[in-house]
Amino acid sequence: MIKTTLTLIAILFISLKSISQTPDSLTLNGDKIFYKVEREAMFPGGPEGWRKYLEGNLNANLARVIKLKRNEKMAQQTAKLQFIVDKQGNISNVTCVNANEIHPKLVKEAIRVIQEGPRWIPAWQNGKDVIYQAIQYITWQNTSE
Repeated sequence: MIKTTLTLIAILFISLKSISQTPDSLTLNGDKIFYKVEREAMFPGGPEGWRKYLEGNLNANLARVIKLKRNEKMAQQTAKLQFIVDKQGNISNVTCVNANEIHPKLVKEAIRVIQEGPRWIPAWQNGKDVIYQAIQYITWQNTSE
């Protein structure tokens, strides 16, 4: 029997991290996009709320597209998603950075669930809400029993 599970890596919310571009390298509507801030953008309900949202909204059955090799008990694929959280907490520019490394159905599902999510609490820098570049990892795991 094949069992599919959805594994959310690195306590999800904590996996938000800055990327290697410099803060002055990008702007959105004339505003600087921040990669390091005093307070990162946050999903309403914090890390636990974010985990519950992903578990309740991602299609874990898609893990079946990950093929197990002969005598292999587990195989996994991880989508690395990059997105913008604007000053109002809206999500935009969702992309899968490693789309060529994972199954296209997993890429599509990971992007969908982040795009369709609720507003976030914006990042904060120098007393103001700012635009924030976030990274999120989502891992699907296919196991046999």
